[in-house]
Amino acid sequence: MNRRVLLSAALTALLAAGTGQSLAETTKLRVANWLPPVHHMTSTLRAWADELESASGGELQVEIMTAPLAKPNGQYDLAKNGVVDIAYSVAAYHPKRFWRLMAVETPFAAPSAEKAGVAAWQWYEKHGFMAEDTSDTKLLALFAHAPHLYHSAKPLTSLADFKDKKIRVGGNGVKIAEMIGAVPVSMPPGQTHEAMSKGTIDVSQFPWESVKGFRLADVSSHHMVVPGGTYAGIFYMTMSPKTWKKLSDTQKAAVTKVSGEWGSRFISKKWDNVEQSGIDAATEAGNTITTMSDEDVTKLKQLIQPITDEWVAKADEAGLDGQALLDDYYSTVSGLK
Repeated sequence: MNRRVLLSAALTALLAAGTGQSLAETTKLRVANWLPPVHHMTSTLRAWADELESASGGELQVEIMTAPLAKPNGQYDLAKNGVVDIAYSVAAYHPKRFWRLMAVETPFAAPSAEKAGVAAWQWYEKHGFMAEDTSDTKLLALFAHAPHLYHSAKPLTSLADFKDKKIRVGGNGVKIAEMIGAVPVSMPPGQTHEAMSKGTIDVSQFPWESVKGFRLADVSSHHMVVPGGTYAGIFYMTMSPKTWKKLSDTQKAAVTKVSGEWGSRFISKKWDNVEQSGIDAATEAGNTITTMSDEDVTKLKQLIQPITDEWVAKADEAGLDGQALLDDYYSTVSGLK
């Protein structure tokens, strides 16, 4: 009889433990996604989510959402207000919140997505800007795309060819377009293909991967490569404070493991890795790829230098040492392997 009681108690304990395990495994995190399914970011998010699920030992399950719940500039609030658990977007879409982070988007400062993303995290955290700018969410990563080039429906052979061209741009690209005599046009990235096919815009400013991600090969017959790139756009990934608070210590440790500098590097490397797919798409379409001449690159750098000067001046006005901060970022980038 005693043996039966002991066996029954043991079985009850095992069932209870099993129930607890099951409950832990059903904790789900929803990640907002506003880019089209064909864009690599969908699979990149899935790859990052797999790392998180593995790190949590199965206690966390991650859903990558397929229907956008807000425009790109509304993504931060989705996380802030707890509408989703995790959201990401372009930092430049929030100029008041992330104006200091825009130091990392100054022209010709990013040799690759990986270096830009990792350097951005290190620099932003080091100077305390992260804690101030994202105190209302849990910042998980800062990642970058590869440096921009230009994709055009009309021939681009020199800097002079940009005059009066309508360019789809974002972030610092708006000022760059104006400084080279073009007409900047702001629109969500996903609308670029339609706009180019209708002639609403002549040129788009994107890294190579977007040729495949936004199906630009058939509407952009010419591609202008800028040696050194113009700049790399910085993205943020952040978590709802409500979500972070409800996670167990084990789950928080898992999130931390795949976030920060590690997460910034992991996602940024994915952007570097897909660059070739855009080049391949353009080549297969028989498009013309032109590299900007050294003379034009020198001229371009001179024309867009005011962007860097303006950031330094703005930082100085805020009581910071703008040039010292910028020099520190450049040093951080150059120090990465």
